[in-house]
Amino acid sequence: MVIHNEKYASKRKIWKTFGVVLITTICVYIPLSSMFLREFGVEVKPMSAGYCTLLILAVLAIYAGIIYLQHKRKLYFIYISDEDKQNIVFRFYHIQLLMRKCNSYKIPFDSFKKYEIVTEGKDTNLILYQKMNKNQMAKYPAICLNSLKEEEIQQVKDLLNQYC
Repeated sequence: MVIHNEKYASKRKIWKTFGVVLITTICVYIPLSSMFLREFGVEVKPMSAGYCTLLILAVLAIYAGIIYLQHKRKLYFIYISDEDKQNIVFRFYHIQLLMRKCNSYKIPFDSFKKYEIVTEGKDTNLILYQKMNKNQMAKYPAICLNSLKEEEIQQVKDLLNQYC
């Protein structure tokens, strides 16, 4: 069984790319707006350099705030599979435009011990445990499941319950 949220991740990436293009267009248009409008016969008083700079900084600050709030939500592309003959595979990376770091965990079926789904505030995290030598247990760093719907989280639970 394979569980992933590819549609959700690709939609988020498209919207972020659209946002960057829109903000860039606005930041270029603001200082040149009087010239553009003059070409179409509309006479507008040009903005002062200080007002123009302030307007561009305000637009950039609003966009940076939106990006920061989305980044704090910890939205990940998540791929979980048991189709490998020996391992459960977990792959995930943060949905952002730049500086993507892909993480991958491979846990053999026979050493997968247990899992926990922990909700802390608005974050839902998946914590995995692997059986090691001499009855020791390794705990993997949490995978944030904020980008998954409730039914997808239930599918993850059903998949992992098969191997506990």
